[in-house]
Amino acid sequence: MKRAIVIVGILLVSIGGKAQDLSVGVIPSDSVALEAVLAGMEADSDYRFAYQEDWVKGVYVSVPTVSSEDMTVRLEEVLADTKLTFYVNGKQIILLDNTEIITDPVMVRSLKKGGQSTEGEEVYFAQEQRAQDLGIEETLINVGNRKLYVKGERSTVAGYVTEVGSGKPVEDAYVYIESPFVGTTTDAEGFYSLSVPNGKRSILIQSVHMKNTYRRLMVYSDGRLDINLEVDVIALNAVVVSAEREANTKSPQMGMTKIDPEELKIVPALLGDRDMVRVATTTAGVQYLGEGSAGINIRGGKADQNLFLLDGTPVYNTNHFFGFFSVFNSDALSGMELYKSAMPAEFGGRLSSVFDIQSKEANPDKISGSAGIGPITSKLMLEGPMFKNGPTFMLGGRATYSDYVLKQIKKSPLRNNEVAFYDLMGKLAYDINDKNEVSVTGYFSHDRFQLSSDTLLSYTDFSYTNKLLSVNWRHVFDERLQADFQAGVSHYDYDIGYDVLPTQAFRIDYGVKESHVAAKMDYYVNEKLNYKFGTEVKYTSVVPGVKTPTGSESLITKDEVGQEQGLEIAPYFSALYSPNDKISLEAGIRYSVFNVLGPADVNRYEKGQPKDPDYLTRVDHYDDNQLIKTYQGPEYRFSSRYMLNETSSVKASYNRTRQNIHLLLNSSSIAPTDMWRLSNAHIKPQIADQVSVGYYRNFYGKHTLEASAEVYYKDIQNLLDFKVGADLQFNKDIETDLLQGDGRSYGVELSLKKSSGWLTGWINYTYSRSMIRLDGNFPDEVINGGSFFPTGYDKPHYINSVTNYKFTRRLTMTLNLVYATGVPTTYPTGKYTFQSSENLLYSKRNAYRIPDYFRMDLGVNIEGNHKIKKLAHSFWSFSVYNVLGRDNVYSVFFKVEDGEVKGYKMSVFSNPIPTITYNFTF
Repeated sequence: MKRAIVIVGILLVSIGGKAQDLSVGVIPSDSVALEAVLAGMEADSDYRFAYQEDWVKGVYVSVPTVSSEDMTVRLEEVLADTKLTFYVNGKQIILLDNTEIITDPVMVRSLKKGGQSTEGEEVYFAQEQRAQDLGIEETLINVGNRKLYVKGERSTVAGYVTEVGSGKPVEDAYVYIESPFVGTTTDAEGFYSLSVPNGKRSILIQSVHMKNTYRRLMVYSDGRLDINLEVDVIALNAVVVSAEREANTKSPQMGMTKIDPEELKIVPALLGDRDMVRVATTTAGVQYLGEGSAGINIRGGKADQNLFLLDGTPVYNTNHFFGFFSVFNSDALSGMELYKSAMPAEFGGRLSSVFDIQSKEANPDKISGSAGIGPITSKLMLEGPMFKNGPTFMLGGRATYSDYVLKQIKKSPLRNNEVAFYDLMGKLAYDINDKNEVSVTGYFSHDRFQLSSDTLLSYTDFSYTNKLLSVNWRHVFDERLQADFQAGVSHYDYDIGYDVLPTQAFRIDYGVKESHVAAKMDYYVNEKLNYKFGTEVKYTSVVPGVKTPTGSESLITKDEVGQEQGLEIAPYFSALYSPNDKISLEAGIRYSVFNVLGPADVNRYEKGQPKDPDYLTRVDHYDDNQLIKTYQGPEYRFSSRYMLNETSSVKASYNRTRQNIHLLLNSSSIAPTDMWRLSNAHIKPQIADQVSVGYYRNFYGKHTLEASAEVYYKDIQNLLDFKVGADLQFNKDIETDLLQGDGRSYGVELSLKKSSGWLTGWINYTYSRSMIRLDGNFPDEVINGGSFFPTGYDKPHYINSVTNYKFTRRLTMTLNLVYATGVPTTYPTGKYTFQSSENLLYSKRNAYRIPDYFRMDLGVNIEGNHKIKKLAHSFWSFSVYNVLGRDNVYSVFFKVEDGEVKGYKMSVFSNPIPTITYNFTF
């Protein structure tokens, strides 16, 4: 039948006086009947056309001028001025009438931030053709505008990867083409973007817990392809997360660790709770001091040198329950990125690291949630749409009943205390249109402690609170420029009290509040060049302490330390340039201007004399918001990557960071009562310069191994420490007890990771040194003779490993091992008698170390059955913390008893602590 149609068409062309010789491969040079052209193209190839007669009847077209052997390219030119479209199924070409597989170009810009291509640039689609996901892997899908096709050029294919049914975005899905290899991962919104050569391509998509799939494409120009993935509950262990393994070598970013909720399942639950921040401590270069120690030390940095951001707004106290839990409910989070080096220019304010934590994106189609019930904490998370096609919400909460844990602390003064905490997080998000998306995040946490009078602490109760509000607006200006506008406020406060002696009963209130606004621009020039620029303005207010008497018998008088205020303005700019697949270069600068503001009474001391009350010459008073002093300077950011081959690369980076707010502590770990103080007329900002070099290698085979080795050196100016006998609590003249000196840290980080198969996990070894030199101009400003000595958080050797073995698809066991060198401490080396009183003579500062730390944890997960249609999906978690019952030393202290110096070791957990938790999702 079709042959007859073609013959009739040719005859009609002849009768019309336009007939020419249509021998094999010969196409007429002027306008001819479409049927005749198709007949000639068919005779010149192995392809066969299928169409309905009335679709092509009376249609005249121009002869293709291109000589491409690609039939689809020639056919695209033939059909360019018609309503017909087509797709290819094997050797059959099917013509469609008035059925749009692609639409005309629509100049819009994706709201969602693009992923990283192998060249490193962030890419977006400029012309958005809404090619539909046909669900047929063998169907050829046209992407882009056929009129814009240029052979040999590259185009951007972009879109969203979502879950079938729920429509939820699939984060960290790996999207790639194999020849030539180009790959990327989806972001938190499920958005991906690839720069691929024009022509026929096969795009493959992989994701944890999802069925692998692919699509066959004909890429003409920039266009959009949205992809739906089906949940794969049969082969959960068979999915290889290729995105992460490729990022190990091909991502231009170094010193960055990305953690998503799925990784929490392969780490033993700490006291029954899966904590995203605690998982970070199992990675290279991140050190955790031990039980009862809040704070994290990264690459030899102090615990206050880490910036924790929740949806762009800082959190000042990130610990619950003496540091055993972080303040973040992981069920309410979508992921976290930790930067240890090559810090992006948009971040600033801390020397060592940035924890960029993102709250969960709610399910836009239905109400769902998760919950967990354990002996220590319980938690609940709900998410869903407020109404159809309307805003979405997410609510998460967690609370503790921690007496169970305290009873496990045998022979400790903490055993008979009471500790409780809870936290709440909520988020509202709304996609207004294709160019605007807004979200509001709120957070609140509260910790309360009631301590017995025989504890090591000098007060009997205290509490602290975190409050946070963050507003984010993402706006698309055009196909190249998009912006994120942020505003937020974070408030941290604590109060401590003492009431054992009624005449000495008191209460101290303390607080720090930060408000900030920021504008962040992202400008995509082309596949080789991308700019980021913006400005952040931050106002910080600190109340160092207000002491009030409590009770009618108290003899304490009301007193307070003056309020501190500071305003920082920090514009930034960075450029990412990738001239080819091997090289990626990024350069940026952030310029920090910090203004110290009144009200304040500033002590002035005699020139050439120490900061001591004996040399006080005057006190200058400054009114509210009056400028006292300005500190300013650039923060440089450089990074590079060079691909040695397809499986290995080298990376290098340099960055300078500045810190204008400091946590005053005279111990190695953070306590809830440590005070933040701003840079002022006497306390200079801390400045760090870090250089890092790394080698990265993937070993491919049946199971991929990811290996990396990084070395770094960090130089620090104005590192804070304290004088001998310093009293930092409620000190109005704090500059008289503080010292600032030079710091340096250096180290090597080795990491090996296996992410597929029945046995998965990672092992890290870190060699790290952290030193400080305090060599002032006066005797009380010189420590250890003015030489470099170890800081209180120096831990040269640190080894951690996580091993996960999947016995069946429902039963897994996890083992966690941690070994660390003991932290430095100062020991008494003798005693002397002065005025009939015995006193201790101490060694040089930090000349000794407490015993080394070692801990082993064990966890077992039992999944429910994998039926998809269930009211709820559940799993049980059994864990044993400190399986070996090792008596790890928390601190060492000394007393003079009966004329003898006696040393005591304090341990928090000296026995195993088992927990069981029931978790379910619905």
